[in-house]
Amino acid sequence: MNIISHKVDLLVAGGGVAGTVAAIAAARRGLKTVLVQNRPVLGGPSSSECSCNADGACINGAQEYVNRNARECGILEEMKLEAYYRRANGWEQHWSLVLREWAEREDNLTILLNTEAYDLTMEGSRITSVTARTLGSEKTHHIIADTYIDCSGDSFLGCASGADFRMGREARSEFDEFLAPETADKKTMGSSISFRAENLGHPVPFVAPSWAIKINSDEDLPYRIHNNPKQGWWWLEYGGELDTIADNEQIYRKLLSILFGVWDHVKNGGDHGAENYAINWISSIPGKRESRRLMGDYILTQNDVVKHPAFPDTVAYGGWPIDIHPPEGVFGKGHPGSTPPMIFPGIYPIPFRCLYSRNVDNLMMAGRNISVTHIALGTTRVMATCALCAQAVAAAAVLIKKYGVSPREIGKRHIAELQTMLAEDDSVLPILPIAVHGLPATATASGEFVLQMTDADSFEPLIAPPKSTDDPCDIPPEDRRRVQMFIASENKIETVKIRFKNENSAPVLLKAELLNDQCEVVSTAEAPAVDGIAEFHFNAQTVPGQRYAVRLPQVPGVWVALHRRYLPGVNRKLDGCYLDNDNWCFETVPPLKPYPAENAVNGIARAGEAQTNMWISSPALPQWLELDFGSKKNIGKAELIFDTNLDKPCYCGIPAECVRDYELQCLQNGQWQTVVKVSDNRQRRRLHTFEPVRTEKLRLEITATNGDPCARVYEFRAREA
Repeated sequence: MNIISHKVDLLVAGGGVAGTVAAIAAARRGLKTVLVQNRPVLGGPSSSECSCNADGACINGAQEYVNRNARECGILEEMKLEAYYRRANGWEQHWSLVLREWAEREDNLTILLNTEAYDLTMEGSRITSVTARTLGSEKTHHIIADTYIDCSGDSFLGCASGADFRMGREARSEFDEFLAPETADKKTMGSSISFRAENLGHPVPFVAPSWAIKINSDEDLPYRIHNNPKQGWWWLEYGGELDTIADNEQIYRKLLSILFGVWDHVKNGGDHGAENYAINWISSIPGKRESRRLMGDYILTQNDVVKHPAFPDTVAYGGWPIDIHPPEGVFGKGHPGSTPPMIFPGIYPIPFRCLYSRNVDNLMMAGRNISVTHIALGTTRVMATCALCAQAVAAAAVLIKKYGVSPREIGKRHIAELQTMLAEDDSVLPILPIAVHGLPATATASGEFVLQMTDADSFEPLIAPPKSTDDPCDIPPEDRRRVQMFIASENKIETVKIRFKNENSAPVLLKAELLNDQCEVVSTAEAPAVDGIAEFHFNAQTVPGQRYAVRLPQVPGVWVALHRRYLPGVNRKLDGCYLDNDNWCFETVPPLKPYPAENAVNGIARAGEAQTNMWISSPALPQWLELDFGSKKNIGKAELIFDTNLDKPCYCGIPAECVRDYELQCLQNGQWQTVVKVSDNRQRRRLHTFEPVRTEKLRLEITATNGDPCARVYEFRAREA
């Protein structure tokens, strides 16, 4: 037997999104790390063998629906930006390759693919070693590590080490969760099968195998929309009433019969627009949603997710809806996801106490196996949330080595240091805005953006039309009056100018309301709506840095003009749950200037509810942003954090807001000298090390973006050599 020994700082079991992020993060921080993955590719349910995830679209998280500026940063954002760029350049089905490329870059990381961990040893309450076998190679790996992170989904390390775990649904009374069943049981959410289909441009016959299930009519698939077969259907789900671990192969066989039965119905059971379609790919493994959950010192519940307690040890966040699929899967008669109306919990904190085992001293976890109830798992299980938890436990592993203590002690004694490390690594939490500063400096710029009137890209009526509620994620609000929000930059708002389209035969008098951040009316104003610009004279005192909003009445025949452009802190109230970047065509007197140069040195690298935290330049490039240190310093490093639109997913190409071409320049003998020059940037965070220069000023000159007319920078940090 060929036995290979590894003695490392950290072992990560499971190479899904969470495991890959954890391994990369730890290796970057200097830990000798082994990543053990029992599949041939990285990515788990998002991988090329499970979801054929060419665009990363199923890496869901906090930003998909109602939560503004909530996309997860850090290593996951790096990899997604690269995947979207490649997709725009013809790469398909490549997400797993991006994950592998990012992992292969790390000298401290050993990747063991097709390798199954099957045994471990213990000393007391500590794991001492893991044994794994690489399929097809006759190699056995004996891995000794100081710390272990279980990202295996099914929690093999946790189960084999005797870690406390749960599997199934808690009773409603145990944690006072109204979404939980009356009595506890072993049922879980099921697993899904993925497929892709192609339109061949001519009729394609299909004959179902004899073992396919029979779908008699659309009534057999309630709430399951199946008129667009190209990307497959997430609701092809089964297995929640079985054991999703022990019965995994049985579940997959049944999922195949379900897929072929539904495809037979789509092709041969009436007109579903699939006559010319043929299936060209089917996942080889089921996409699993739930199995074991390892118990930590704290169990996150539905009430925590909804009420947002202020955990002192917050290290991650979530924001996906509480999305609990029925155990019956496709055979259920209700909605295949959560029963409407969907509960949107907002941005909620995840404490570190949910990310380590309560009874195995050197075991942490990240992924769908963290310490939560079945109901809370409905939101924490999505992969972008898992990635944040993974980056947190990786940073904790670094501190465990530094101080020689357990994860529990890190949470008790070193949590502030852990939180700061995450902010330094761009795992920036909107609910925990920790400032990360470079050398003290004053920031100035060539100009700053002033919110001005624009031409219309589209219009929306002041009376919202009827809206279908078939989609539980897009139920309209009870109050459908149109509202535009913004952040005040002066101590008064005299006038708000708004562009309208009036389809009535005469001007219509509109009474607008100015609201503060408590939704209280602070002023009202009237103006006639015509084809063009109406001026509402509020003459109101305001507080700079606070959010305000203008609300319009519901008036027939009047439309408000919209302009599509992402501007942090400037957004209109949506008529549903799906985010967009449309805002009214409006301006204020005095003008709004919410993006000054000093934002780029405040240490906060994402927008908040009432903080833009970003410099946006005047239009027309080039533009520059300058740091003045007040005296000469030996500068050898710089960190830049650009805007990649954390407000709305973009699954193809590079976000238009992202800076493309730039130079770093230092002032030498009265002349600006270039020390770094970059072209074709597509990343949010860039770290530059250069030959040290002694200077009192460092300048960032931006010559091009990826589409936006202005330069945008969250943070510009300089460090001494």
